Amino acid sequence: MSSNVEVFTRKASGLVRDMSPFSAFMYNVLAIGLIFPWVFLWGPSAFPGGSIPKGILIATAIEIPIALTYVWMASAMPRSGGDYVFQSRIFSGGVGFTIVFSGYIIWILQWVALAGWLMAVLGIAPLFLGLGAAMGSKSLISFGLAAQSPTGVVTISILFSFLATLLLTRRFKNFVNIQYLLFWATLIAFGIMVIQFLRTTPEQFAVGINRFAAIIDGTKGFYSGTIDGVAKAGWNVKPAFSWLATLGIAPIAWTGLQWASYSVQQGGEIKGASVFKNQMFIIIGSLITSGLLLALLGWAEERAVGSPFLSAAAAGYYARVGPGLGNINPFPNILAIGLTSSPIIIILISLGYISNAFQVFCNCYIGMTRIIVAMSLDRVLPMWASKVSAKLHSPVNAHVAYFVASLFWILAYNYVPNWATYTLGVTFAGGYVFFVSTLAAALMPYRAKQIYDASPGSRFTFAGIPLITILGFLAAALCGGMTISFLIFPQFGLTGLVPYLLVFGIFAFTLIWYAVAKMRQSTKGIDISNAFREIPPE
Repeated sequence: MSSNVEVFTRKASGLVRDMSPFSAFMYNVLAIGLIFPWVFLWGPSAFPGGSIPKGILIATAIEIPIALTYVWMASAMPRSGGDYVFQSRIFSGGVGFTIVFSGYIIWILQWVALAGWLMAVLGIAPLFLGLGAAMGSKSLISFGLAAQSPTGVVTISILFSFLATLLLTRRFKNFVNIQYLLFWATLIAFGIMVIQFLRTTPEQFAVGINRFAAIIDGTKGFYSGTIDGVAKAGWNVKPAFSWLATLGIAPIAWTGLQWASYSVQQGGEIKGASVFKNQMFIIIGSLITSGLLLALLGWAEERAVGSPFLSAAAAGYYARVGPGLGNINPFPNILAIGLTSSPIIIILISLGYISNAFQVFCNCYIGMTRIIVAMSLDRVLPMWASKVSAKLHSPVNAHVAYFVASLFWILAYNYVPNWATYTLGVTFAGGYVFFVSTLAAALMPYRAKQIYDASPGSRFTFAGIPLITILGFLAAALCGGMTISFLIFPQFGLTGLVPYLLVFGIFAFTLIWYAVAKMRQSTKGIDISNAFREIPPE
């Protein structure tokens, strides 16, 4: 009996290649998140004087070598499970399982909760606040305010988590088709926002946001009041430009741009995933596209609202400096909505944000369930977790289990005091997954020579050295620098004992899980180490 039959739970994963390269490109763009707001406010608050557009472009440049290593890996091992498959086949099952289960499977639950927050606070609330302000409806405004309350966020999070699970436990092709609508709705909203900002001066913006805030909160002179209130509290609303501060903004931008390679988690469902140029388009194409668009938005927004207001809004929102901003969350879409009384523009911007937020739900569930399937095929997780419906080609059990787990995280994120602060380790945890995968890429020609020699990327060398080795070590250094910055700079928020205990406690838990799973399988006469010598079944 061959090792393949002895170790893997079955000879085929049951997943089907329903996703085209363009679909995978869209998937990564929406995973990066054109709607993610933190760099636009967290950046100026943490690093006054830094340039948001330049910080985004620096982060994009830093991510390119990291993303390139994933091009090599994804074309060499086009299987679902992505980072877990790469690391377990090049290092060992213990490394792959511990790193990916701790850094992804558990911590991506935080992203499910964040998706609910995005849906409620950046999608649904602005829709009703904007329509209420435009139409003079107090009922719509009240609904919008309720949507961004903790109870509103929890309700919306659970509802859309359930809808995403319902969609994804049907045929995967259904999601692939719907994703086109989500992608184009997001781009239309993005384009409208950029146009709104480009046709607006700070003086015109002040009039628009003052009108909007007066209707929502009854606040008069919101624009100047925000600037003056923060300035009186001691914040410099006109900091001089600093390249050092701009470098500080780059890791914040990287928290979104790092997901340009997220499609590798469902490599077994992408057509032509083993073709090198396809992976270049999917991964590098989505990274550069998203980086340029985000930098454009940052430049257009600052040009429209004025640097003093942007600095003051960031300080008021993130650093809690000054008298506060009331119910106005100064995210790019809110500011754009505040400029218009057109219901059509308000609806189109909001639908784009709702679309991208729903995609984030789906991405979390898709990527993590595929890793769970791969781990289960290797017998590290229970066999039921890898069951794929023969009719629907969906890992239904894994989806249901992950949905249930995400409910706990949603409740904790919104109701447990300081939970968001305690769980800022999500960025560090994701970072160490990328770091280990880049090292795996560098060592693939030596630790997995047979896989490397059969891969399309093996033809690329420099001075006789595999190009992936050079890129891999460069990427590891860059990725390591980005990741460690979240540990050593307090501006990134990972301070105090609890966040560290969570990160390393989860890591220890998964290490123990692997040891126990390996021991249990050995009592059945199965050495799961044999699985990691082969690429998983397709």
